[in-house]
Amino acid sequence: MGLIAGILLVLLSFAHNIYGEKKQIPDLKAITNDPVMIGSLRVMIFQGGILLLAVGIIQILIALGTIELTGIARFFPVGIVLLDFVTFLVITALFHRDLFRITIPQIVLFVLIIALQLGSISG
Repeated sequence: MGLIAGILLVLLSFAHNIYGEKKQIPDLKAITNDPVMIGSLRVMIFQGGILLLAVGIIQILIALGTIELTGIARFFPVGIVLLDFVTFLVITALFHRDLFRITIPQIVLFVLIIALQLGSISG
């Protein structure tokens, strides 16, 4: 379960970065040429993508037995993903409810990843 969660996180990280760079950045550039606005969006896109990549790699290494997290640290990978997901849910619910409709595949994927991560935590 943990290996599948890790692989999905790595794939999601690439999708996050590619979608942001190929869709969101050009769309923003069509609205404004403000380098601070464009740069801020690009930084946020890649911060999220790289964080997902790092957590995915850690999840894969745990699943392969390369590293072991003990105690409370066992919950760090799923905690990071949950924090990311809950932040998305809260901001979307409070400010951008129209996003729910178009992010259903992402929501399903995050729920699946979280369930796999929780199922892979031992002891």
